Amino acid sequence: MGREARSTGRRAGGPLLGPLLLLLALGPTAVGSTRADPCPAHLFLIERSKNKNIVVYDANRGPAGDLDASEPVVAYWLLNGEADEREELNRVERERAYGVDVTRGDSAGTYSMVFKAQRKRDLSLRTVKGCLVVTTSFGGRDGILRRLFVKSKDDSALPKVEYVEIFGKDMDKGEPLYEKLLPPK
Repeated sequence: MGREARSTGRRAGGPLLGPLLLLLALGPTAVGSTRADPCPAHLFLIERSKNKNIVVYDANRGPAGDLDASEPVVAYWLLNGEADEREELNRVERERAYGVDVTRGDSAGTYSMVFKAQRKRDLSLRTVKGCLVVTTSFGGRDGILRRLFVKSKDDSALPKVEYVEIFGKDMDKGEPLYEKLLPPK
């Protein structure tokens, strides 16, 4: 039973999200944050129309609280969106669909990020108002990425991405930001 039985609902088509991520740009959600802690619990997450499983991206801190320079960001599944149902990404998911490459940025304390499946959208990991966040451009406006939503159609052997929605917050004004990405025709 174990891993295979629990993950059957999410594995089908997982690695095929490359085309969807070709559209992508990301961000965090306030999932798990509290009023006492103004920083989001996660950098950002990816939700999908397929099921309730969520891909979560977190800052990977060392014992002293600093980012682990060898792997500053970790990604994993929350099965059914439940915090106690964590499962690591498999190799294909890390290398093709949901993985990120993170390198040191141009200024101290920043990192550049790209999805392995979509290297065209620049993301930046940095501290804003005391919180580690991922930032990107939303139609020309700088924003903090909170979450992505992937709408896919599973009526054939290979799932097809219909669109990706990106949600975030304006860096200066705090206003909600949104962008919808359609797959190339």
